[in-house]
Amino acid sequence: MSLDRRSFLKGSALAGGAVALGALTGCSPSGNNFSESGNLPKGTLIEDFRNSVVVIDPITKFLEEKTYDIVVVGAGTAGVPAVCAALEEGVSVACLQKESIVIAHGGGSSGIILDECNAMGILQYKYAWAEAIEFRHNPDLLQAFIEQSGECAFWMVKNGHAVGLPPTSTRQRREFDAGNICVALSNNFGPKPINNQNIMTLLAEKAEKDGAHFYYKTPAVQLVTASNGAVTGVIGETDKGYIKFNANKGVIIAAGDYQNNRSLEERYCPDTLRFQKKQVNKTGDGILMSMLVGAVMTPVHHSKTMHDMDAAGSPMTAFPFMALDSKGERFMNENIPMHCWDMPLRRRKDTAADPGRFWRIFDSEYQSKYNTTIPVTTLENYIPGLIANPPGVYPDLRDVHRANTLDELARALGIPADGLKKSVDKWNSYCASGKDEQFGVLKDKMKPIDKPPYWGIRQWIRLTAINSGIEINKDYQVVDKDGKVIKGLYAAGSVGGDVCGGLEWNMYQGGFTCGAYMTMGRYAAIHAVKGNMTPSKPVKFDEIKGYLPS
Repeated sequence: MSLDRRSFLKGSALAGGAVALGALTGCSPSGNNFSESGNLPKGTLIEDFRNSVVVIDPITKFLEEKTYDIVVVGAGTAGVPAVCAALEEGVSVACLQKESIVIAHGGGSSGIILDECNAMGILQYKYAWAEAIEFRHNPDLLQAFIEQSGECAFWMVKNGHAVGLPPTSTRQRREFDAGNICVALSNNFGPKPINNQNIMTLLAEKAEKDGAHFYYKTPAVQLVTASNGAVTGVIGETDKGYIKFNANKGVIIAAGDYQNNRSLEERYCPDTLRFQKKQVNKTGDGILMSMLVGAVMTPVHHSKTMHDMDAAGSPMTAFPFMALDSKGERFMNENIPMHCWDMPLRRRKDTAADPGRFWRIFDSEYQSKYNTTIPVTTLENYIPGLIANPPGVYPDLRDVHRANTLDELARALGIPADGLKKSVDKWNSYCASGKDEQFGVLKDKMKPIDKPPYWGIRQWIRLTAINSGIEINKDYQVVDKDGKVIKGLYAAGSVGGDVCGGLEWNMYQGGFTCGAYMTMGRYAAIHAVKGNMTPSKPVKFDEIKGYLPS
């Protein structure tokens, strides 16, 4: 039976601001005869394609054909830098975007300032990063990040100034053994709330003025291959039919992850199944298209980004405040870092609908008790309705509450007052004795909750991104099961490889993930055009040093 996309229109509900594409299904390169009866690539199921816009049966009729040197699939954190880099290298470029606008995620990015590092510092940084992600990374991709990310970060600073959105840039300096130093540049593009959507939208607009062609609301549904297996183009679908985009030098897949493709999630990232998703329409289309021409998935379990830095702001996630479930009862050791909160949350029995919701309690002396300078005025920005349009805050996600009594706080948080008060009493007794007899929190981490007004944060852990995809090499070329390059095909961003590696995304270096994705997009385009990793117009550290604080 032919797998026509329209056969699977089953009323899929796509929440949020993404474009509802209506139909769901699967993909296939010309020359392959995949069908519902079987013969799908290893690692895929028919249900994966039913949850995607990809088309399996060969597409042979087109409204028109267009030819470019580079075709990028996806206009986001990796895709837009790929477009801009291709233009900079002097070639023609098209970008197919599933949505009606640029969609980019993340609140910052970073890269290694090789000019301020030394060789031993780099070696010890590599080990420290690998240790932080449980040694599950791809060493080639980490090395590529170290070599290329600094130049990409400088390039982003220069481009930010060019489009009128200069970043706030800072240094992240680490000294391991005495004198062994590694320094990263961190860029945050405003306006607040900081989000890479801002800068990528402006860069895409500039690229379009400079000659790039963006095809919005045109999802890529199938790769085109030559008789030797090389990828020579991609097919996009409009509301009027298919367009064939020939690519003389390469196709770069930067189409995002698969968090909204339930069947892929079940097999490759099952820890996330019970949690709400922050994104919509991320159905692994680029991954599935690539697997149909020979690509393979990186080993499971795939790395994931699970966090909540919106309810009360990122700095407040660092403190081991007493944590409660929906019954007002403790359920974990509060010293677990934020990027691992999802692990105890996924096993919760008190909620079936959304295990990502939980509550953290502290009192008015949090500054002295937890040795922090975060002022009350900052927390007040996160109290719903208290301040109109507070800076740096997503109004719909703020969820901090303050009350003079625990009964009032319980009502504001929506948890049972009896449960909250009993938990506070028990917590305070553990603080007094120095022994947490429930979960073993170290005594120096426990601070009594005894000075009103009392504070509570209603946290909401959701899936932001799945940070692993198909196997690629150090040049961001997609490879097959034997490690052989699939000519003409590149992958960048969450689609490509496993530079993040560990089961949990972590904050060892702020902006690492987005910095890696920008770097992958930029350098994939450079390699596709030139066959090497040397930009024609590299940005040197001296060019942007004046923008940085001393």
